[in-house]
Amino acid sequence: MSSTALALVLVSVCMHAGWNVLGKRNAPSLGTFVLAYGAGGAVLIPLLWLGPSLSALSPAFWGWLALSGLCQMLYMGGLAWAYARGEVSVLYPIARALPVVLVPLVSIALLGNRMLNRWDGIGMVLVVVGALCLPLSHPEARRLSTYLTPAMGFALLAAVGTVGYSLIDKQALGLMQGVGHSSLTAGAVFMVLQALMTLTWAIPLLALLPAERRRLPALRQRGVTMLIVTGLMMTCTYGLVLMAMALTEEVSYIVALRQLSIPVGVLMGVLWLKEPASRAKAVGTVVMLAGLVLVAL
Repeated sequence: MSSTALALVLVSVCMHAGWNVLGKRNAPSLGTFVLAYGAGGAVLIPLLWLGPSLSALSPAFWGWLALSGLCQMLYMGGLAWAYARGEVSVLYPIARALPVVLVPLVSIALLGNRMLNRWDGIGMVLVVVGALCLPLSHPEARRLSTYLTPAMGFALLAAVGTVGYSLIDKQALGLMQGVGHSSLTAGAVFMVLQALMTLTWAIPLLALLPAERRRLPALRQRGVTMLIVTGLMMTCTYGLVLMAMALTEEVSYIVALRQLSIPVGVLMGVLWLKEPASRAKAVGTVVMLAGLVLVAL
């Protein structure tokens, strides 16, 4: 991984943890996340004129974009519905850690990638073990039922969505570079298209879900400015990751390094949202950091 790609991911890490905690603080819902994401994409529409014309992109690219938007919607819905039912300092790390194992497994099974070594595997296992320690804040929590909750299920949905868009976006970026885009213009243009596609997928679902429809008036009361600020954080966060993906051969490394947002998110949840601190959270965070170091080396 190049130093440029590494720097892009690290900046993204801080922004990602920030918008997740902000979303938890402001009554999380699918509508909150996708409307903010769409608003951020709408503000950044001028970026679509960077690089070659959109008409140069192949039908295959637009197919990948549609699938990516669907996965992003599932990811945001999973996060929102998980946060509405539990602590961000527990659920955010779990949703972020599981893709570290799932992405390389799917990548190897479907794409034939074989670039991961033994230390990568050990590091990824440590990341997941650390995440699973987070809910164990007291002895009574040390049971299977701790993980068999709706909140955990939605966190898993968010993880599956992450796996989907991580693998799909790498393919889409490759097609963009094939028609003349640089890594920077490909990432900038794709992040806008993805935000708009995610909103397109989400609008029918928002109309169909009564609970989501009831929350929409509250979004208007919080104002357009907060929606746009949150949306810009969301779009720019992933835009930086997309640029890093375009500069990196193995997408699993990008997904793993993004997990540095885990300790940042835990600290924000405890210090800003006043969620309970525990030894299990501290141990779990340290174990995940050890795993991240192994993956990054």
